[in-house]
This record gives sequence, C-alpha cells and structure tokens, in this order.
Amino acid sequence: METLDFDETKEEFKRRIFDLTTMLEIGRTLNTSLSLSDVLDIIILTCNGHFHASDAMILLPSEEGEQIRFAYSSGDTKLVLDSSHPFVDFMESSGGLIEIEEIRETDELKDVYEAFKQSDFQLIVPLRFKGQINGILMLKKKEEDFGTGYTKDEKHYIELIAGFASVAIENARLYQMATLDRKTRLYNHGYFQNRLVEEIERAERYNTELALIMLDLDHFKNINDTYGHMIGDEVLIKIAKTIQEQVRSFDIPSRFGGEEFCIILPETDTKNAELVSERLRKRVEELSFKTAKGPFSITVSIGISHFAHKKHITEDMFIEQADKALYFAKQNGRNQIAVYENIPR
Repeated sequence: METLDFDETKEEFKRRIFDLTTMLEIGRTLNTSLSLSDVLDIIILTCNGHFHASDAMILLPSEEGEQIRFAYSSGDTKLVLDSSHPFVDFMESSGGLIEIEEIRETDELKDVYEAFKQSDFQLIVPLRFKGQINGILMLKKKEEDFGTGYTKDEKHYIELIAGFASVAIENARLYQMATLDRKTRLYNHGYFQNRLVEEIERAERYNTELALIMLDLDHFKNINDTYGHMIGDEVLIKIAKTIQEQVRSFDIPSRFGGEEFCIILPETDTKNAELVSERLRKRVEELSFKTAKGPFSITVSIGISHFAHKKHITEDMFIEQADKALYFAKQNGRNQIAVYENIPR
C-alpha cells in the first residue's frame, strides 16, 4: 500500500499555488498594458525568469504586399516565416504547444526543423485570438542549471501565458490602430490633442517645464507635383522616422495633419527645445531622396512655443502660439526655427 509523504505533498501544493498565483498576476499585468513593446517584454521576461528559458522571441504578423509573414527582427537577429509555409498549417491543426522533435520526421517541415534546431529552439507556441494565430512564441532550451527540458507543469503554464499573451497582443494592436497615424506610425491628431491636455495639466500641477514644437515641410506641394504622391509619401515616412530618432522615449511626436508634425516635449525649456529643433532641422536637411528624375532634398520650418505658468493657456492657445512661430519661420525664408516668445507681435 502506497503512503503519502505529508510534508512533500504540502510543499507540492504550495508550489502549485505559487505558480498559479504568479500566472494570474502575469495575466493581469499583460492585460492592463496597451503598449505592444511592454507586452512583448513581459512575455519574454516571464519565459526567461519563470521558466528559465535561455532565450525567447515572438514572431508577429506583418503584411508585405499581399503576403502575411510572421517576423521577428532585433539587432542582427531576424527570423521570417511566410504564412503560406506548411509549418503554419501544422500549427493551425496542432491546436497548442509544439515540441521541435515532433516535426523532425515530417519531410515538408525539415527546413524549419533544421533552422529551429540550429538556433536551439525547443518549444513553439501559437498565440491564438478568436481562432486566428496572431503571434508565435518560441522558447529556446532551458538554462543549463535548470534541467535539460521543460516539465509537464511548465508546458501547461506556458500555454496559460500564451492565452493571456494573445489577448494582450490583440488589445495593444487595436490600441495602436486607434492612436497611431497609419502612414507615418507617429501618434495621430486625436491622441496628440488628448496628451497635450494631460501634459499641460501635469506642468501646472508640478510646476514643470513644457515645450511644443510644430514642424512643416517646405514646398512639399512641389514635391508631390514634380515626383508624384508615392514619393511624397516616402518623404513623409522618412521624416517621421527621423523625428522618432531625434526625440526621447517620453516625448510625444505626432502627425498634426498633411505635412505638419507636432512634438510635445515634457520637462523641456525653450533653450533645450531649440537644441532639439536645430538637431532635427539639420538632420532633415542632410536627407537625400532618389527618384527616376534625379535626387532631391528637403528642408523644414519649425515653430516653438513654451508653456507660461503665469498665464492661463489652453491647449488651443498653446498650439496657436507654435503655429504663429512656424508661420513666422516660413515667411522669413524657411528652413529655420522661430520661438513664439521672440517673434514680433
């Protein structure tokens, strides 16, 4: 007759309760975040920290032409899987977590098996939302000090995390669609207006600095007329990327409309706003665009307004000040910066 070790059973229940509590906390954290990068970081950190994976990555769907691909890119690491690949069908039919060794003997999946095996991937977990795969979670081998393979319980918990992750990724994706300009991937006008109100209130409450930059492309209509709207779109996308490269992670770069952009700079005085603007102006001036009609470059005019604590300034007044400074810069030669406080009234 088998006897149970009470202490051992008690410890086992404690461990299970701890694991389930941890999973629920991770699920709560995932589903309260609307930032896709934060969601991905939480998933990867969980795989590395809780399950002791030596590394993990998530492939997300992206459209290139009419072909949907699951892709991951970071630094020198790039992995792409076409949705038409037989492995995607295999994931669709498998229903859950896949161990690499499961596909070893399948001829049509040998290329994927070799590629994954070479990179030390051991577990593949399709992330599903309403029956559709919206991501692929891939875990490498466990760290040497924590065993040679994932336990049955760990696989179960990984699938639980995958369920939370798929919902969190979809929520973050929908939030991005609602807040980002589709063409430039900067924040859209509605998000900009809401954040400006919040940042003005924050500056008033804590008596901090706040600056607003308004940027407009010089003679953009001529570019569309001369080179076509496709090239015009390429210019907007490249300018947006340049803006993202020149601002801080907590600044708020937005497409204001057409060829106009706005950047909210929290905790920034006029002098530092001018430094950011000048760096951005020079960087844009250095860009070159190649076309069938020959290369061309472009310049920008920039207006700056600074939040005045002593006056009651609404978000509309703040925008109007930056717009007046921008108008002054354009009327006085373009490719320059004007500060609202310094222009003639």
